[in-house]
Amino acid sequence: MRPTIAAPAKPRRRLTLFRPAYALLAFGALTAGSTWLWFGQGLFIPRLAGLLLMGGLGLSAAGAAVALLRRRRPLVALALFLAMAVALPLLILVAYRMKTGVPILMHDGAYQTEEAIRFVLSGQNPYGRDYSRTSMRLWHWYVNTPLDPSLFHYVYYPATFLLPLPFAALSFALHLPFDVRLVWLGAIGVGGWALWAMPWRWEWRYVALCALFLDPLFYFPQGRNDILWLAGITLGLLAFSRGRLRLAALAFGAALAFKPFAVFFAILIAVAIVRRCGGRRPLRTAGILAGLAVPAALTIGPFFLWNPAAFWADTVAFVAGTDPHS
Repeated sequence: MRPTIAAPAKPRRRLTLFRPAYALLAFGALTAGSTWLWFGQGLFIPRLAGLLLMGGLGLSAAGAAVALLRRRRPLVALALFLAMAVALPLLILVAYRMKTGVPILMHDGAYQTEEAIRFVLSGQNPYGRDYSRTSMRLWHWYVNTPLDPSLFHYVYYPATFLLPLPFAALSFALHLPFDVRLVWLGAIGVGGWALWAMPWRWEWRYVALCALFLDPLFYFPQGRNDILWLAGITLGLLAFSRGRLRLAALAFGAALAFKPFAVFFAILIAVAIVRRCGGRRPLRTAGILAGLAVPAALTIGPFFLWNPAAFWADTVAFVAGTDPHS
């Protein structure tokens, strides 16, 4: 019998965006540009501090590139770069605010969340309130403009202000300054750890970390709260990959309690849980799936019942464009 000759294997195609080097170059360049815009020119913080930050950012980026080329602890070097690009600017802005009292470069959603916390601590419903009567009217983005429509609506779900509320209450009780971005920094750490611990090949984790934390459209140092629901998604993925289905459902449910965008991921994880559990134990499957709704029900329910019209106007009608203030 004549021996058969196997056909040559087709070369594997690798998506460019899933190559760590390209991800570091693309997202790193965007981060360097945005950091120079906000910090390097001396517009918002002293120029020397901005230049020192840019120098540290450049050194950490070079270290990440060298580690990637040599394949020597590339994820550790990337983590140092992320700390320099995300955590350090955030801490600088918080320190500047605590020294001067000026919330410079703070996202209006973060500032409004602090005002919502004050409403809750004083026994008032943060939905349906006129935020133009708070210190938010003096915030630097609004002070020289006509009344912005968002001053009349708090568009985020209650979990957004309930998570930092205990920390704020403790700070107020001790007469210490409070900045909600410090709580968001904790969420950044949780999301980063979850991606780091994923059972994926290191290249995929590398790209995911770059895409999440070096995207200037999010720019977490400003206090954008997207990290809250994204951290829930990453925790849910990690739990699902380890077979912790109930914990995965709760994590995805927590993400949904922060922002409605998570509903698309919640639907996908629900399908995956049903397929994993099968139809042999419907009660157990239903109990696991209930975790997708419990966090939102517990956090949204009380505030919806408190004032259904105000809650609907702030979180649905204003966003959908059907409210008179939209």
